[in-house]
Amino acid sequence: MPSLIVRRPPAATALIGVLVILAGLVVGALPAQAAEERAPLVVVGFSGVRWSDVSTSATPALASMSSGAIGTVAVRSVFTAACPVDGWLGLSAGRRATGFDGTSQQHASAACEPVAEPTATGTTTVQPDFADYRRTADAGTFSAVPGTLGQALADAGTRTLAIGPGAGVALAQEDGTIANYVTSNGAAVSDGTLTAGKYAPSGAQPEVVAGYVQSALEDGTQVVVVDAGTVRDAADLPARESAPALSRADQVKAVDDVVAAVQQAVAASTGADATTVLAVSLGDAGRTAHLQFGAATGPQPGSGTYEGLLGSRSTRQTAIVQTTDLTPTVLSLALGSDHGTPGLVGAPVTSTDAQRSVADREEKVRDLDQAAQAVQPLVGPFFTVWGAAQIVLYAVATLALRKAWGGHRGRRRVLAWLRVLTVVFGAVCASTFLANTIPWWRAGDSTGSHLLAVSGAVALYVAVITAVALLGPWRRHALGPLGVVGLVTAGVLAVDCATGSRLITSSLNGLQPVVAGRFYGLGNQQFALFATGSLLFTVALADFLVRTGRRRWAVVAVAVLGLLTTFVDGVLGSDFGGPPAILPAFGFLALVVAGVRITWQRVVVILGATVVVLAGISIADWLRPTDDQTHLGRFVQTLVDGGAWQVVERKGAQNLRILYSNWLLSLVLALAAVFIAFVLVRPKVLGVSVLQRAYDRHPVLKPGLTCLLVLLVIGFAVNDSGAAVPAVGAMLAVPLIIACCTRVLADDPGEPAGPLGPERAHSTP
Repeated sequence: MPSLIVRRPPAATALIGVLVILAGLVVGALPAQAAEERAPLVVVGFSGVRWSDVSTSATPALASMSSGAIGTVAVRSVFTAACPVDGWLGLSAGRRATGFDGTSQQHASAACEPVAEPTATGTTTVQPDFADYRRTADAGTFSAVPGTLGQALADAGTRTLAIGPGAGVALAQEDGTIANYVTSNGAAVSDGTLTAGKYAPSGAQPEVVAGYVQSALEDGTQVVVVDAGTVRDAADLPARESAPALSRADQVKAVDDVVAAVQQAVAASTGADATTVLAVSLGDAGRTAHLQFGAATGPQPGSGTYEGLLGSRSTRQTAIVQTTDLTPTVLSLALGSDHGTPGLVGAPVTSTDAQRSVADREEKVRDLDQAAQAVQPLVGPFFTVWGAAQIVLYAVATLALRKAWGGHRGRRRVLAWLRVLTVVFGAVCASTFLANTIPWWRAGDSTGSHLLAVSGAVALYVAVITAVALLGPWRRHALGPLGVVGLVTAGVLAVDCATGSRLITSSLNGLQPVVAGRFYGLGNQQFALFATGSLLFTVALADFLVRTGRRRWAVVAVAVLGLLTTFVDGVLGSDFGGPPAILPAFGFLALVVAGVRITWQRVVVILGATVVVLAGISIADWLRPTDDQTHLGRFVQTLVDGGAWQVVERKGAQNLRILYSNWLLSLVLALAAVFIAFVLVRPKVLGVSVLQRAYDRHPVLKPGLTCLLVLLVIGFAVNDSGAAVPAVGAMLAVPLIIACCTRVLADDPGEPAGPLGPERAHSTP
C-alpha cells in the first residue's frame, strides 16, 4: 500500500525553515514599526457644552473643529443626567460609572460635586476619591472598573500627562495613582520620565495649558488629557446645587478659550495634521439630559483622518457616539486596534460622510439634539393616552359585539364603524415611526407646537395605512386587515433596521438617544411590534393557504417567514432577546399548520434547538476581534468576566421598576392578558360567541394566537424591561383581532372551515 507520507527533500525543508524564520521576524517587527508611527493624542474634556452653544462669533475654537469630524455625545451614565465626574469615570472605566453613592431619587436633587484635586506625596500623585469611586462601581450593576484606561496605558509603557482634576480621574490607574499630573495651581509631579517643574507656571489658565501641552508633545508624550472646565445651567440645576457665578455663555467661552489654547499648542509642536485632537463634552449641564458636543481632528483609528461626521460601531448612528466609546478610541490610537483591553463596551470613534459640507454637518448635529429634546416631553403623554384609549376600546368592543344595536341594519353599521376604529388603532404603531419622515421637531420651540406637528404626522400615516388595509382586495377576508397592518408594521421596522434605524430614533414609540439604552436595531417595544406584526401576517397568509387547500405551501410560508423574522430581529435588529421568543412561536405554528401533534418532547426539542443556535452564533461572534464584536459577543464576554448575575439583577430591577412605577402600563398588560385569555381559552364567558365562530371559520387563527401568547410571554421573560413586551404587543394585536371578529359577525354565518388536520384536537398545547 502506498505511503500517505510525502518526504520533502532536505533542501526544501531547509528553505521552508528559513521562510518561517523570516516570516516570524517580519511579523515581530510590524508592531514596533506601527507603534513608532502612531500619532500623539490630545483629549480635551469638559461638561455641559451642546452644539446649540457653538457659533463662529461666540466660540470660534469649538466652531473651527467642524473642519474635521463632528457629532453628538450621549453621556448617559448610571443616572438620567450625568455629572462631570460621571463622564470622567466613564472615560476611565470604559463603562457606565458614577461618583454618586445613592439612589436615582436622591441623585435627582443632589448637587454635582466638583472633582477633587489629586494630592501629591513625594513623587506620587493620587486621586483622593478613587477608592470611593471603586467601591461605588463594585456595588453597581455595570461591571465598571475605574482605572481601566490609565492601567492599560501604564502597562504598555505609554507616556501620558493629565492636566486638571477631571483628566486625573481619566488617567488614574486602578490604585488611583497618576503617572504625570499637573495640578490646578501649575505644579507638576514626575515619575522620572518628565522633569519635575518643567510645566512651570502656576494657575489653570489657557496660556498655561498651552505650555503644558506643547512641552509634553515635544517631549514625546503620547497621550495628553486636558480638563477644560464645566458648564452648569443655572435654570436647570438640582435643588441642592448653588448657581454658578458666571453666566452660561461665559462658562462656554472659558471652555472655548482652553480649546483654542490646545489647538495653538498642537500646531506649534507636532502639528495639527499629525496629532489627533478629541474635544468632547462628557456630562450634562443640569438635570435635563442632552446630546453633547463632540468633535475630532487629525488621524483616526485604523487609517485616514477625521473628516465629516463621527460615529462608532456601538451606536451605528451617524453623528452619535457614547462616552464609553472614547476609551477604546484612546487605546486604539495609543496602542493599536489589537490592544486587547478586556471589559470595554464601546467601540472606537471614527468618521464618515466626508463629502458633507460644514454647513450640512452642523445642521445634522443640531437637528439630532433638537429632535431628542422635542420628543422627550411627548413620550409619557403619548403612552398615557394610547394606553387609556386601548382600555376604552376593549370595553367598547365587548359591548358592540354583544348587542344588537337597532336591528340587523344598525348592527352592521356599528360593526363597520368598529372595524374601521380597530384598524385605526392598529395603524398607530407603524405611524409613530413613519412620522419621523417628516421633521416635525422643527415646528416651533414649544411642546405644544411639537405635539400638534407630530400628531398631524401620525394621523396622516394612520389614514394611509387604514385606507390600504380596508380598501384593497384583502378587505373581503376577515383576516385581511390584520395581515396587512401586521405586514406594514413589521416591514417599516425591518426596512428601518436595514437602513440605519433613522425612523426609530427619537420617535414616540422608538429609541431615545439621550437614554442611551440602545441606538440601533430593535429595542423591547420595537421587537414586540415587529414580532407581533410578523406573526399576525404569517397567520393571515397561512390561514388563506390552508383554507384554499394549499397546506404544504402554508407550512413553507410559516417556516420561511419565521426564519426571515429571526434574521431581521437577531441580525439586522441586533436583538439578543428576540430570537428565543420568535423561533419557538413560529416553530410551534409550523408544526400545527402541518397537522403535527405538539408534545412535551417536541416542545423541549424546539426550545433546546433555539438555545443551541443562539449560543453558537454568540460564541462565533465572541471569537472575533474585540472592536468587531456585536452585542452577542460582548454578552459572552460579560459571562466570561463573571458579570452574568449583575446583568440578571439589572434586568430584573428594570422590569420591577416598570411594573410598579408605570401603573397604566401594568393595567393595560393585565386587561390585555384577560382579554386574550378569554379569546383563546373561553370565548363564550363574555357571551361573545363570534370569537369562537372566528376560530371555526379560520382554522389557523386560534393556534396562531396561542403562538402569539408564547411569543409575548417568552419575550417578557428574557428581555430587560421585558414588561413592556406583552403590553405593546397586545396594543397592536388585540385591535386587529377585534377587527377580524367584526367581519366574521357581519358576514353570513356560512360553514366553518375544515380542521387543520387529523389530530386537530391535540394541535395546541
